[in-house]
Amino acid sequence: MLPKPYLLLSLLDHQSAPLDAEKHGGSSVLYTRYLNADGRWAVHGAAHAPLLVWELSHQAEAQAAADRASKARGRAVAVAQRADSGWEEGGQIRVFSTADEPALLGFAAHSEAKARRLETEAEKLVEMSLVFLAAAAAKDQAAFLAVSRAAATAMRAKYGGGSVSSASAWLAGKKGRAALESVTTGEVNLAGPLSLHQVTRAVELARQAEAHRQEPKAT
Repeated sequence: MLPKPYLLLSLLDHQSAPLDAEKHGGSSVLYTRYLNADGRWAVHGAAHAPLLVWELSHQAEAQAAADRASKARGRAVAVAQRADSGWEEGGQIRVFSTADEPALLGFAAHSEAKARRLETEAEKLVEMSLVFLAAAAAKDQAAFLAVSRAAATAMRAKYGGGSVSSASAWLAGKKGRAALESVTTGEVNLAGPLSLHQVTRAVELARQAEAHRQEPKAT
């Protein structure tokens, strides 16, 4: 049985072309972000901040909501259609109602402490991804050692220590997964030289590396 399609709102500049598969690890996944109940733009919904959806028969209502959001935010908001087998009303998605009107106008502000924590975690996510991706791209042992030395120097200056291995473990571990979840659910935006596609790829590769490292060695 095919999943039920819904209408959602998305910024036009979030509806970019898929990534080149060869340059991005063989994947052409498109990370379009949609409006959630907190008024933020998220790749997927969560129980505390589901994506806002409309039934296909309510195209006019969805377009009117997009027009109100565009006017309030000063950016072009479009109606998109999507279906996902993992969606469930009351879970990752919620049908738009008048109570959700504030989400069209702007996002719900975090407390200062939460905003600072989320930004710090997102910054570390980018930094660890940069280290890991540079190491993964090393063409030979000499290049890998150069990356490792540079990473150790930078991480010692900022965190008191660290290495390519610790960056991999952080990305694959609970803290890395939580930081990526905060980005994909729209809680915080990435800042820095890497895109969402790239940090997601770094986390995926780190998980694979850590799983391989923990495999029992053949005797």
